[in-house]
Amino acid sequence: MKKITILLALAFFAFAASGQQLNTLNLMPVPKQIEPGLGEFRISSQFTVSIQAITTDTILYRAVNRAYQTLNRKTGLVFGQKYIGAADTMSTAPLKVISLAQSVPGTEVDEHYSLVVTENNIVLRAPNTIGILHGLQTLIQLLGKDDKGYYLSCVSIDDSPRFKWRGLMIDAARHFISVEEIKRNIDAMAAVKMNVLHWHLTDDEGFRVESKLFPLLQRNGSNGDYYTQEQLKEVVAYARDRGIIVVPEFDMPGHSQSWFAAYPELASQPGPYRPGSRMQWQNEHPNPNAPKSTSIADIIANMISPTFDPTNEKVYVFLDKFIGEMTRIFPSGYMHIGADENNGMAWKLNPAIMDWMKAHNMQTTDELQRYYVQRVYNILKKHSRRMIGWEEIFYDKLPKDAIVHKWIPDDNSMIKSYGKPEDFTAHGNLALVSAGFYTDVFMPAYIHYNNPSLAGANDPGILGGEAAQWTELADNENIDGRIWPRAGAIAERLWSPAAVNDVDDMYRRMFVLSSELDEQGLPHISNYERALRRLAGNMPIEQLEILTDVLTPVKGYRKLMSEMFKGPQASFQTTPLTSVSDIVFVDSETKRKFRALVKLYLEKHDKDAVNNIRAYLLAWQQNDSALEPLFAGNKRLVEVQEHSANLSAAAVIGLEALDRADKMLPVDADWVQKKSDELGTYEKSHNDTEIAVIPEIAALVTGHLAAEPASYPTF
Repeated sequence: MKKITILLALAFFAFAASGQQLNTLNLMPVPKQIEPGLGEFRISSQFTVSIQAITTDTILYRAVNRAYQTLNRKTGLVFGQKYIGAADTMSTAPLKVISLAQSVPGTEVDEHYSLVVTENNIVLRAPNTIGILHGLQTLIQLLGKDDKGYYLSCVSIDDSPRFKWRGLMIDAARHFISVEEIKRNIDAMAAVKMNVLHWHLTDDEGFRVESKLFPLLQRNGSNGDYYTQEQLKEVVAYARDRGIIVVPEFDMPGHSQSWFAAYPELASQPGPYRPGSRMQWQNEHPNPNAPKSTSIADIIANMISPTFDPTNEKVYVFLDKFIGEMTRIFPSGYMHIGADENNGMAWKLNPAIMDWMKAHNMQTTDELQRYYVQRVYNILKKHSRRMIGWEEIFYDKLPKDAIVHKWIPDDNSMIKSYGKPEDFTAHGNLALVSAGFYTDVFMPAYIHYNNPSLAGANDPGILGGEAAQWTELADNENIDGRIWPRAGAIAERLWSPAAVNDVDDMYRRMFVLSSELDEQGLPHISNYERALRRLAGNMPIEQLEILTDVLTPVKGYRKLMSEMFKGPQASFQTTPLTSVSDIVFVDSETKRKFRALVKLYLEKHDKDAVNNIRAYLLAWQQNDSALEPLFAGNKRLVEVQEHSANLSAAAVIGLEALDRADKMLPVDADWVQKKSDELGTYEKSHNDTEIAVIPEIAALVTGHLAAEPASYPTF
């Protein structure tokens, strides 16, 4: 049986062909302007660098040295410069780095750079430090290899971003994410020119920062998993060195159970509290006056979730001191207050709060939420911080300098949308977009790439957007594979011109990026393979990988919803995420390559394409019997045993379709219908996974490769 790596190599020519006519090389994100030249700059052990810049620009010098050593490591040529410093201004150096001014990371800094590669030299020029950092990442991505050695393609690039704000939100509250893991993601962000790490640090499940003013917060609210202030400052400095600012999020007034584990007197309902899932307090404190819930929509509307008491003046005294303390750790000038998903039920069931509302002429808890947001806004202003909040903060009297963060899909029936980004900017507020960029809902990269929430992107009030990774279903073991490489497609959507929109070429470059991030040290691939070895015990994983490489998690919140009904243990932060649905990638690289082969075969009847298609199908057909020893007694693998049998049966149908075509048999409508119906049953999900290649096998039967869906249901 052929190993999957061999199959991928066989298919590569077809997959790469889709991008051969585009001048994108292997760059992600694609530059604003790119003009390929003729020839290559050949790299040898004599490769050196000169710098013309402000000599005290430590960010720039460290970045140049990191890039130089990256090229040194990738080529193995052992370059001659040990460390590049201010004295290295030699005119003979083939790489010249020219920065006109020193700058620090920020969302208002000029990020432009130019990069010119000829056969004789390379010139990277930028108005400031940050442009140089971006240009260095492009330079690294240009590195290629052929039978003559390593080279940089000759090219002229003039580049700057489409949006000022290109972020990644990492939730460290649901599952604690280590400092080392955060740093690895910062390195990956820098590789694709993202410039904002939005760090979600508090939620019901955990309070993840050390407060020296209120030490009970981390003592009672974290289960021992929190960042010390020194670690927080270390991450901020690490990000700064890579052109990235860190924006902390302290979620309030809801999503705040972990706060009240330390200070229950600040809550709207009596304690005791402890960190845990959002429904934990309600389950432990049943209220006979609470509305009954019979559906998911009811649960969202009626949940009594732990919430700050906005009528308690001590809340604002406390927050004033806490926010003041945090501003000494996070210097970016922004602070995210969350303010999402508060249905007001904890307030409605508190008679004292309802009396207060009546005394202040408030008719609804929405008004009370606005009052709370305004009070927190005033505290942030006092501490020279600009407030960001999820879109629930928006109303007609919201201060104009508050930034509204769009997250709720407009086409859902579960959660009320507060408007489109253009609605927020029309009011005078700046807007960020994460709707359509939630990586935790398991949408393939092309869905993010074609995000309709950026339809009004010519609006100067739209700052940009953020990929968002919530961690109910992600931890240190699998978070890299949940974010990357798909976040590279989101980064491109936020950096590159809107006209850069070829999905096939995006996928080609995204998987090149994936390999580059693996080489850089991001363990998304190695963690996947390690998890497969764990599932297989002491048995080889080659056959298991043939199956899992074409499995993907179910799309939307279906997996999260199924976990919610598996009992309380499923939501424990200590419960390992080791099922196949926790391990497999959202985008199957095998699917993309198989799809390219099928497309080539159907359009051009390419002989090599059909041979490679047949090789895939034969491997899938034979794989089920080879996996039988692994399935025996293995609870986790049995979850996908039906997929294994179905993949084998689907491959038989695909092979039959190829045989019929080879024999030039007439189209048999009954056969086509029968086999299409059979393949339709194989598309069904099992244990939160589905087979990704069924549509392509179906295309062999019908002779038509259907377009991929433009969207999938979130709920």
